[in-house]
Parts: sequence; structure tokens; C-alpha cells
Amino acid sequence: MGPYLSSPIRDKKNHSGENLRVKCASCEMQGWRNTMEDAKLINLSLAENSMIFGVFDGHGGKEIAEFVSRHFCQEIISNRAFQNRNYEQALKETFLRMDELLKTQDGLKEVIRIAKDLPDNYPVQADPSMLVAGCTSVVALIVNNTLYVANAGDSRCILSRDGRAVELSQDHKPDLPQERDRIIKAGGIVEDGRVMGNLNLSRSIGDLEYKKNSSIPQKDQMISAYPDVRIEEITARDQFMVLACDGVWDMLTSQECVDFIAQRIKSKPLGSVAEDVLDRCLAPDIASSGGLGCDNTTIVIVDFKH
Repeated sequence: MGPYLSSPIRDKKNHSGENLRVKCASCEMQGWRNTMEDAKLINLSLAENSMIFGVFDGHGGKEIAEFVSRHFCQEIISNRAFQNRNYEQALKETFLRMDELLKTQDGLKEVIRIAKDLPDNYPVQADPSMLVAGCTSVVALIVNNTLYVANAGDSRCILSRDGRAVELSQDHKPDLPQERDRIIKAGGIVEDGRVMGNLNLSRSIGDLEYKKNSSIPQKDQMISAYPDVRIEEITARDQFMVLACDGVWDMLTSQECVDFIAQRIKSKPLGSVAEDVLDRCLAPDIASSGGLGCDNTTIVIVDFKH
């Protein structure tokens, strides 16, 4: 069966919350995969008048996605640009900071503990050869009524604006001209849509094996953690926001996702709507799916209160 199970794990991990400005719900499902490698982030009280949401889709293991979800909040609120209210710069620096944290002795040890399901204080050797995994990262920071979306990889964030899907991130694929140019300049190649014939995305946190060209900045490596950042003002035209991994977007277009949620959001609890999306994205069987609908799936839905 390779990376797939003989029958899918449909059990779902749910989280719901709300404050004066939003209701939110997340749902995570392992599906047909042998392991669950996604993680998510929800913090409705990050700092004064701010909240943050994230989806991290791991590959090569769960450890980098889980590491980022654990550390992102603390790193961004301690970032000087964040404290100076330069939120776009703070997001960019925090994405790059994740890679730096991974290389520290404490970071290495934590990654190994996560990978091996060991307790937090369990003694381990800081072995850099264990750092083989990576993760996509899409993060939405809301400060007052301004939305900042930072993305590295092919997880995605969308808004429902007047019922139409507005994509707030671009999927970073190696065949995109600007991505291909950076990969080649850094000494890499793109083969069959994959970096070095292996990785089918061009930006991620982790994947440090692809970030070893010491003659160029970290953001210019063939695989880069440097995010694109999109800024939007949230208005009464915006009904809800969705962050999800490619296990969802492989099965639904952005507009299909908006329509699916909009049909249910007024009549069902938000957590149930999130579950429905993941059920919709699960293939009934592997044989006829061509691999689509067989991935881990994670979604965060943020419903704006107007």
C-alpha cells in the first residue's frame, strides 16, 4: 500500500472558539495516509486587538509542522517589528526565524522528541541528520480590521467576499517562473515539477537539506521559507475566511469551498461545517481516486461577526 492505509482513519480532531469579533472552528483528519503530518494554530488573543490562525502541512514527518505550530506565536510577539506594528515585516522575519530555531540545540532535540513521540524532557542527542522533514505554512494575522496573510508553500487562505472566493495566497510550485528562477540561481534544478526531482513545492519551513548554499541569503535558497504577504481590510462584505492544506484544495476549487461552506454556515455549528468539508474531500476508495482525496486534511474556518 505504500504511504496509504487499507481503510481511512475518519476520526477528526476538532477545536472551536470565539471572541467578540469572530467565531472559528478547525478540523483535522488523517484519512488514507499512514501518518498524520498536519498541524494548525489558533490564538484568539495573541496580543492587543490581534489574533492569529495557521495551517502547517508536513512532509517527511509531522515534526516540523508541530514545531512551528508550537513556537510561532511566541516568536512573533517577541519580534521587534511586531512590537513596532510593522506586521508584514514581522511575519516575514518569523517565518525565517523558524528555520533558525530548528538548527539550535534545543530545536533539534525538540524535533527529535516530536518525531519519536517522546516526552518533552526526555534526554536525546541533538542530531542534525534527523532534520529531514519540512512543512508548508499559511498564517493569517488579524490586527483590528486589517488582515495579513503570509504563505510559504501550497496551503491556501481564501476569503468569502460577497459570496465570491478571494484567494489571499499563491500556491508556491517549482514551475512558477519566479520560483524556478530562484531555484536555478541557488544551484538547483526543476525536474517533472519538483525541486531536484524530489520536492513538489518551492517554499517551506524546514527542508534544510535544500538550504545549504552559504553564498546567498536564506530567503533566496532553492527552497525558501520566505513568505509572500497579502494585506486586506476586513469589511462587512467579508463573510468568512478559510485556511486549509492542499488535501482540501486538491478536491475543491476556492469557489467550490466558499459555496460549500456558505450553504451550511447559517444552519449548522461551525465545527460541523468544518467536518463536512473534510468528509467531502475524502476519497471513497484509493483505486479509483488517482491519489486525490487520499491526503491528510486540515481546515480552519473563521466566521466574521459584523
